[in-house]
Amino acid sequence: MPTIYLSPSTQEWNQYVTGSGSEEYNMNLLADALVPYLLSNAIQYKRNRPEMTAGSSIREANAGSYDLYLALHSNASAPSNYGGTRGIIVFYYPGSSNGRRAAELMADRSNSGWAASTMSELKPLYSTSMASV
Repeated sequence: MPTIYLSPSTQEWNQYVTGSGSEEYNMNLLADALVPYLLSNAIQYKRNRPEMTAGSSIREANAGSYDLYLALHSNASAPSNYGGTRGIIVFYYPGSSNGRRAAELMADRSNSGWAASTMSELKPLYSTSMASV
């Protein structure tokens, strides 16, 4: 049975321009929505906690035995371009072909929901030792 480390943002200071709360708040809502899908597909998970940092989340995940590190963050724009950034950036651990494949699938799926001018990017992430998305 696959096991993932679910890591929604811990950036409570990063407020959305829409007024819908912080990145931490919104990414935890997304994580809450993902949990039933994980469970219905027999995917076990461990989740970081809001009081953690990105670094402590990565350390906790690296200390465990997970098949995938799923970080949930949103893109940001400079104040002069609020609302101008679209799409996602999908990071993957370069030593994991399965992690890269998962990243490609997520980026492709995300691209199908955005306008053609807002494509997702793939970038290597070197701070985890497992497949990362």
